[in-house]
Amino acid sequence: MEFKERTAAVQVQEYLEFLIHFKKVSELPSQREISEKLQVSRNAVKHALDRLKNEGQIQAKERTGIISNRKIDINMLGMDSMTTELKNKTVKIKHLATTIEKMPGRLKDFFNAPEGLVIKIARIRFVKDIPLTYEITYFNQTDFTRLANIDFTNKSLYEVLEKEYQIKPTYGRESICCFLADKKIGSLLQVKKGTPLYQVNSFNYQDDDFPIESTTQYLLGNKFKYHFNANNIYDYQED
Repeated sequence: MEFKERTAAVQVQEYLEFLIHFKKVSELPSQREISEKLQVSRNAVKHALDRLKNEGQIQAKERTGIISNRKIDINMLGMDSMTTELKNKTVKIKHLATTIEKMPGRLKDFFNAPEGLVIKIARIRFVKDIPLTYEITYFNQTDFTRLANIDFTNKSLYEVLEKEYQIKPTYGRESICCFLADKKIGSLLQVKKGTPLYQVNSFNYQDDDFPIESTTQYLLGNKFKYHFNANNIYDYQED
């Protein structure tokens, strides 16, 4: 197998990503400082900065210089709501619609309901008027009838569940994949069709294996990152 050395531009990009995501630096060094530190040309620095800018990881501001756009870090194995995950952000939630629909085929086994209806709640989350996530949540209509009449603007679903039903999800499963924005979702998230997004499908339960809700989220790929911590991945087994 043949290995190729990293180009100067790649070295610069890796160095800047290290500063952004591990050192948590808000203001990056100047192009001259980067060039001198890494002993690379200014063209290599410019090329790396252009790539990071196109990926949404940095932005250039007058009188401020180059500043980082740190991604929102989500714990894959956590059971916190998205509202809790974003607790340090000024988040606004826009409730788009609540509808009663026929049980989707993919949710029949989850809700253990071959027939029946679901409550479908669609929402968008904003930070500083910039859309971050588009979310569609499904509840079994038989179990959560009152949710159909609630306006979820700037409300946490989990907090409403606790208040209305004294219930809270305690475990679940998730799948994460890449999704290219279609015309509808691109319009809602204010991005071009074909923009890379995370598509996160979650299925959440109470301790007694009672299925509570299933959510599909579309998140901007340049605004979020996912992580999980495991002490011994070799002993991991899925229940």
